[in-house]
Amino acid sequence: MKLTRKQRSALLEWAAEGLRLAEINERAAKWDPPFEVEYLQLKNARKRSGTKFTELREQLEAEAIGEGLARKAVRVRRLVKLAERLEEDFYENDRLWVQEPKQVGTQVLDVEKFNAAEVKEYRGLLDDIARELGDRRTRIDMTTKVDVTKMSDDELRRIIETEGEG
Repeated sequence: MKLTRKQRSALLEWAAEGLRLAEINERAAKWDPPFEVEYLQLKNARKRSGTKFTELREQLEAEAIGEGLARKAVRVRRLVKLAERLEEDFYENDRLWVQEPKQVGTQVLDVEKFNAAEVKEYRGLLDDIARELGDRRTRIDMTTKVDVTKMSDDELRRIIETEGEG
């Protein structure tokens, strides 16, 4: 099927978004008038448009990076807001310790229990915030090589003694 100029333009935009052929055809089916794209049409559209396709893709990627949760400041703000709500729950609503019903025989008693699950989530939020801000190292570089042939006998002895202690 031969595509109109508007259909080719939409096809190019969808391809630049990174949609696969099946996803493109889903959108094309809802188009007015509906159309269907074959694999070779998609391939040719990408090839013919060359720089326009590349520019569109770069523009879409730049927009995605600049909006919403892709921005570090937005993620940190939302994590902080969530952490503040948990703090409020702990301290203002007195939920650090919670009452949990426990049945002993036929009697039901309220037992005070530490709110470990919520505290764990709160600590996880604090860790996420620290990671976003670069205050937590997530990887340790283990690629450093030490040439023991250049170490003195005293240095080697100290290393061996320290390893024996740990």
